[in-house]
Amino acid sequence: GAHDIILKKDGYETVQEIITLTNTNDSVDRAYKMKLVKSTLKFIVEPKGGQLLLNGQEIPPSGSYEVDSKTRHTVTYALEGFYPLTRNITLNEAEEKRISLLLTPEFGKVDISVFPPAEIYVDGTKVGKGIANLTLSAVPHIVEFRKKGYRTIKKKFRPSSSHTTLFKERLVTELSARMAESPKEYKNSVGIELKLFEPNSFKMGAPRHQQGQRANEFEKNVILKKAFYASKREITNAQFKLYSEGHSGPANQPVVSLTWVEAAGYCNWLSKREDLLPFYNIVGSKLRAVNINADGYRLLTEAEWEWLARKAGRKEQTLFPWGNDAIVPKKAGNIADESANGLTRFYVPGYNDGFKKLASVGEFPAENSGLFDLTGNASEWVNDFYSLTPPDQKKLYIDPLGPEFGEGHVVKGSSWRSGTRTQLRASFREGLSQKRSDVGFRIGRYLYAAEAISAK
Repeated sequence: GAHDIILKKDGYETVQEIITLTNTNDSVDRAYKMKLVKSTLKFIVEPKGGQLLLNGQEIPPSGSYEVDSKTRHTVTYALEGFYPLTRNITLNEAEEKRISLLLTPEFGKVDISVFPPAEIYVDGTKVGKGIANLTLSAVPHIVEFRKKGYRTIKKKFRPSSSHTTLFKERLVTELSARMAESPKEYKNSVGIELKLFEPNSFKMGAPRHQQGQRANEFEKNVILKKAFYASKREITNAQFKLYSEGHSGPANQPVVSLTWVEAAGYCNWLSKREDLLPFYNIVGSKLRAVNINADGYRLLTEAEWEWLARKAGRKEQTLFPWGNDAIVPKKAGNIADESANGLTRFYVPGYNDGFKKLASVGEFPAENSGLFDLTGNASEWVNDFYSLTPPDQKKLYIDPLGPEFGEGHVVKGSSWRSGTRTQLRASFREGLSQKRSDVGFRIGRYLYAAEAISAK
């Protein structure tokens, strides 16, 4: 039959078992090892939010835990920013114990220096300028170094009581950082190739004694400090059609017969397409303002265009995009050649470029700047309003954008209709308020409009 066996001893857990004897199994052997009665652990932790380990296993601090009696147990409580606390505990049979684990904050020294002197922020709070010596809790912090015109440095760190955390930083200008990060050339969302330029100083215009000079080619000293991108080719009909669906014309020829506002509107459309800040504020068909700190697309300034045609890629600035020689070299560009005799008032005798009128963009070799068609094909709208007010000869013009208002805008460069020394010179300029069948445009944009570097 069945028999109930119970073993009891003070301080030990009771053992109870039912055994069964039968006529075929009339003997049962049992050996019992009794276990000590469990003890109980409870915890008080401060501050809350840390990690509590009991014998290496993570447990919630709010619980009640049965553990073996007469056995050593290890309890560890840790929280970032505090010294961890470990205790070894042994409890008697049936003992209940509440353990207090109160952590002590940990601090570390931090020494900071930055050049040029910049504002120092830790976790968003300003703590100094140039130099800061701090004692901070040993938790993760974020240090920032901020200075206008310079790339902000942001770093994460955790101080320690065992050593001093050192920061010795040197800031670089935002423009220098962008120059290092930005591609020298890139193709944008509609296939326009742009090239990056880091310009310098030059003299715009032409002196009165220069052969072919016109009275509107005022001389002025210019420094271009802002790095900028310029499209390698003039904007084509195909590229403009993406903006104006009703536009037509041979796909790879430069878009012409458009107003200045239409060209500026294209720039804004392209900026929004690529999440760049638009340069122009256009209401209806009127320009209201420009945002000089925008990195969006725009028309090249007159100074930029002339610098590209006369100084970019050269040791000294030149009269013509191809150099100083008045004789037009072969493959210089699509200008009024022998085939234009009868189409234009003037043409260049002995010169043949293979095109009577407009050619596809980039048909001729790139010029010293690396751009195409600064000579010939289409003349180009630029950003500036046209003015006949002579500049101040004593003034140094830095990144000029031209007058703030005017009746028309400047057109730069020769076209397929140009056949005189006057028109082929890089300083040649016109004022225009209406569209013309040989005037197109190319685009540009500042790499970093809000900052400039010293001219080279």
